Amino acid sequence: MKSAKTNPRKSVCNLLLRMEKGAYSPIILDGELKSRDYDDRDKAFVTALFYGVTERRLTLDYIINKFTASKPPEQETRTLLRMALYQILFMDSVPESAAVNESVELAQKRAKGYVNAVLRNFLRNGKDLINEELTANLSLKFSCPEWLIEKWQSEYGEEALLQILETSLKKPPTFERDGYIQDLSCREACEHLNPQSGETIIDLCAAPGGKSFTIAQLMNNTGRIISCDINRKKLAIVANGAKKLCLSIIETHVNDAKVFNPEFPAADRVLCDVPCSGLGVIRRKPEIKYKNPADFDGLPAVQLQILKTGAMYVKESGTLMYSTCTLSRAENDDVVERFITRYKQFDLIDKKTVIPSENGGDGFFTALFKKTQKI
Repeated sequence: MKSAKTNPRKSVCNLLLRMEKGAYSPIILDGELKSRDYDDRDKAFVTALFYGVTERRLTLDYIINKFTASKPPEQETRTLLRMALYQILFMDSVPESAAVNESVELAQKRAKGYVNAVLRNFLRNGKDLINEELTANLSLKFSCPEWLIEKWQSEYGEEALLQILETSLKKPPTFERDGYIQDLSCREACEHLNPQSGETIIDLCAAPGGKSFTIAQLMNNTGRIISCDINRKKLAIVANGAKKLCLSIIETHVNDAKVFNPEFPAADRVLCDVPCSGLGVIRRKPEIKYKNPADFDGLPAVQLQILKTGAMYVKESGTLMYSTCTLSRAENDDVVERFITRYKQFDLIDKKTVIPSENGGDGFFTALFKKTQKI
C-alpha cells in the first residue's frame, strides 16, 4: 500500500519547531528534502517557506503579538501563525484562503478556531496598517533586531548598514568551481593568502574544508596542507571532500587550534579562519540574528588565542592570515589590533572588510601579516 504524500506545510512546521530547540537550519532542511518524496515544486516551496519564516520571524511575531495580546499562542500555534502570515505577506503565489485554511487544518483541534479567528481578523483589519508600519521601521522592514542595526550603523555607517540589511533577505548567490560550491568571499580570501606550489600550509580551523580545497587547487596540488579541526566528525568531511576532489596534498589532523602542537612543522603560510558570530552570513543562516548578543562576548578571547597560536607555526618571512565570516569590530579589527600590539614580530600587511552584496560574496573580514622576526 502506497503511503500518503508528505504535507509540505506540516514538514515546515516540524522543521521550525526543531530549529527553535537549537537544530542547525541547513542540516535539518537538507535532511528533510532528501528523506521525503517531494517533487521539485514542493522542494522549492518547503525551502522558501522554511527560510522565509526564519528570516522574517521578528516581523511575524510583532504582528502576532499585536493580534493576540489578550491570549498569547502556544509555540506550535505561533509557528503555524508565522507560516500563514508569511505566505499572506510575502508569497504572492499562495492565495490568502489557502494560507489560512491549510494552517487551520494543521492546528491542534483545540486551537483551530483560534488560528482561524486571528488570521481572519488580520485580513479584515490589519494588513494595510502593518504594511505601512513595515515600511517606516527598519527593524520591522528587515526583521532585524534593533541592537544589531545600531551595531552595524555605528561600526560601518548608514550606507553599509542599508546594504547589509537589503542583502540579508535575498537569496545568496552560489559560485561553483572545480566541482564544489564556495562563497565568493571565501574564494577571494584564499587567493589573498597567495599560496604557492610546494609550500607547507596549516589551516587551523579547516572544517568543512572549502578553504583547504581552494588552497590546494591554487597550489596545483603540490606541497603540503595540514588541515585541522577539533571535531573528528567534521574533519572526516574534510578528508572525504579532499578525496573526492583528488587533492592528495591535504592531510587531516584532530587538533585544538588554541593549543600549540609541537608535532606540526614550521609553515610558509598559516590560515586562522576562526569560529565567529557569523554576522556576515545571515542570509545563509538567518537564525543567527536572533541570538542573544551576550552569546558572542567570549569569542574575541578565543579568536585572539587561536591567532597567537597560529603565529607560532609561521616561518620567518612567512605569512599569517586571520579571517572571519562576521561583521563585528570586536571580532575583527579589535582582535587584529590586540595581536599587533603584543606581537611586534609581525607586520600587518593589510586588512579588509567585505560588505555582502546582492550578486557578490558574503560579509567577510581578512587580515594579512608578515613575520619579520622570530617569536
